Amino acid sequence: MSRKFSFTVQYSVPVEELHRALINDEMWQARFAEATTATLELTHPDGPGTIRIRMTEKVSEDQIPGIVKKVLKSELMLERTDTWGPLADGVAKGGFSGRSGGITTNLAGAFELRPIAGGSEIEATGTVDVKVPLVGGAIEPLVENLFKKIIHSERKSVESWFAAQDA
Repeated sequence: MSRKFSFTVQYSVPVEELHRALINDEMWQARFAEATTATLELTHPDGPGTIRIRMTEKVSEDQIPGIVKKVLKSELMLERTDTWGPLADGVAKGGFSGRSGGITTNLAGAFELRPIAGGSEIEATGTVDVKVPLVGGAIEPLVENLFKKIIHSERKSVESWFAAQDA
């Protein structure tokens, strides 16, 4: 059984600037510069104003919740791919998908970047499905919470990147 989710993350920058950062290779490289167990692949298969970001990361043992450790078949590897389309009429649409190795987890959904008073926001809507008998339903909220933390962490990285550009 899968779990649906939806949340928004607000930014204090205009939508045009945020979109420009989200499709910028240097911003993503700065975000992952110190991630020693992560890989990053950036492409622009749909042309200018778009991006595809493929990220993989090995999760350290001390960051894995106990319930997950009990059902983990091997080391926990996370893979996520985000896409962003062009900005049109102040809105950009994107998508995300994710999976993990060591435990069968699938994450999929859509992003929408749009303007709000005082800045912009990204809405993420999607589903998470953990294929583990008996405890999969208990792990799904953990995956959702981890995804929210990652998206909020990305907000901090984008803001730091903007601050560095202005310096």
